[in-house]
Amino acid sequence: MKRWLTPFLAPLIGVALLAPVAASAQVILVPPPGPRYEPIPPPRHGMAWHPGYWRWWHGAYVWAPGVWVPVVVQPGAYYQQVIVAPPPPPPRVERLSADALFPFDRGNVSDIRPEGIADIAQIAARLRAQPFGHVEVRGYTDRLGTYAYNINLSQRRADAVKAVLIQQGVPAEKIRAEGLASQDPVVNCSGPNGDALIRCLQPNRRVEIVTYLRD
Repeated sequence: MKRWLTPFLAPLIGVALLAPVAASAQVILVPPPGPRYEPIPPPRHGMAWHPGYWRWWHGAYVWAPGVWVPVVVQPGAYYQQVIVAPPPPPPRVERLSADALFPFDRGNVSDIRPEGIADIAQIAARLRAQPFGHVEVRGYTDRLGTYAYNINLSQRRADAVKAVLIQQGVPAEKIRAEGLASQDPVVNCSGPNGDALIRCLQPNRRVEIVTYLRD
């Protein structure tokens, strides 16, 4: 039985696209963590080791550990030839300020500010120029207000950004939009009140465009 089992190395494909360089004043790229070495455990009969990788989960990069998977032998094969596919590259995560995209308490396509349209159009141009698996558009609010209100507003804003991406030529079937209200806060503000609290919570009011380079 021939087997190629290699230690995990953070994928190099797409790393240049994930550099922490702002696409505009309102778009922030969230870089993935650096390379992480994962030792391979001793071989197991009938199993192949799939190395771990970084994934985007609840607004942050999370390490998905490597796992053993059963080897499937094709009928009539003389020997097992196991070629382990490389782990998926980290997704490209772009954060857009909801305050910069929309006026207060607005969330429709017609409400998006001209500079927001320009930022989304720039992202759409990149998506049209390179292959990718799919895109997730995630809308967020801060924790102020009721959950029902915030989940509706965050979904409207995610849908609006998705609509602009589609208008700019990104295939609709490759885009998923979801409103997440105040989940996954970037900052936690406990001290200030009133206007100071609203300013402190500003990073949580955002739309994330998460591009998976392959499904």
